[in-house]
Amino acid sequence: MYSVILVDDEKMIKRSLLALIEGNETGFKVVGEAKDGEEALHLNQQCNPDLIITDIRMPKMNGLKFIKEVKKTNKHSKFIIISGYDEFEYAQEAIRYGVVDFLLKPIKPEQFLSSLEKVHQQIVGELNSSKERSECLGVIKSYTEKLVQQLWLLEEEQVMKLIDEYHEKLKDAKSKTHSLRSMYSDFLIYFQSELEKQSNPIKDEVIQASDIPYEENEIKDSIMVMCQNIIQNLKTSRNIGHRNSILTTVKYIDEHYAVEDLSLVEVADTIGMSPSYFSMEFKAEMGISFKQYVTKLRMEKAKELLNNPTYKTYEVAYATGYGDYPHFTKTFKKILGVTPSQYRKRIGVAKETN
Repeated sequence: MYSVILVDDEKMIKRSLLALIEGNETGFKVVGEAKDGEEALHLNQQCNPDLIITDIRMPKMNGLKFIKEVKKTNKHSKFIIISGYDEFEYAQEAIRYGVVDFLLKPIKPEQFLSSLEKVHQQIVGELNSSKERSECLGVIKSYTEKLVQQLWLLEEEQVMKLIDEYHEKLKDAKSKTHSLRSMYSDFLIYFQSELEKQSNPIKDEVIQASDIPYEENEIKDSIMVMCQNIIQNLKTSRNIGHRNSILTTVKYIDEHYAVEDLSLVEVADTIGMSPSYFSMEFKAEMGISFKQYVTKLRMEKAKELLNNPTYKTYEVAYATGYGDYPHFTKTFKKILGVTPSQYRKRIGVAKETN
């Protein structure tokens, strides 16, 4: 059912219109009547009608001013204007407001019913268009999420496959009312939003809707180039960002090497990186593994402390992260070829006293 309100100060006109509407089978039903524009505005707020049939000349507020006010809050309503005067200027202005028809009194039933049918076709067309658009947006949203996920993983081959698949889906989904270009404009809105959730530095690579080519065969190519640029940008930013992150963990290790249970998992967590990925990135940046770096650092610190005769060897072990003294001695000899005591003897440090 499509709701209608009648706005006219003549009761007989409203009765005639009501009879014509009720006798019609297009699904319209009168839900309210008003005698002037002000009363009709209140009625419009209550009913939010699909169709408003209004006179032009009414007390308090003329029909065009009334339509203008309704349009501020109710964009979807259709209008049929009825008038006792063949006023060309009014008719022109009515067209600018999107009025479906301008009918002269006395109203001829066949003309009025033809206008009703025209309104009915417009409403049905818009509903179908809205349904098609909703389906298109569903396709767009689904593929956008997949595309951003593959971009983030730097899977260029998968990204290109998705764009091919996505392009064909949109071509199938496009309708007479929605061009391929307009659907790609919707895609860019979702795409920009998804990228901003992941990484601000790459959002500048997204092309603007106004830059989308008009030729259908060029649209896909422009999206592919955009995605290739994003992948390259991501690779560059990650190389710089990850290098800085690894250097941050090196500083953390330098400050916490004396902690006995200092682990790769703990250090990776300080920069929000998975342990396996951190291990790989650390070795790529530093040239040695995390474990090798920590051991090497601890041995260098141990050598410094062993140069000071005030420290007992077991105290040096504890001060460099080794709670197990035999393990410290074994590791020291493995790295430096001598035990801590032999090292001290070699560099001429006085023998420890109890």
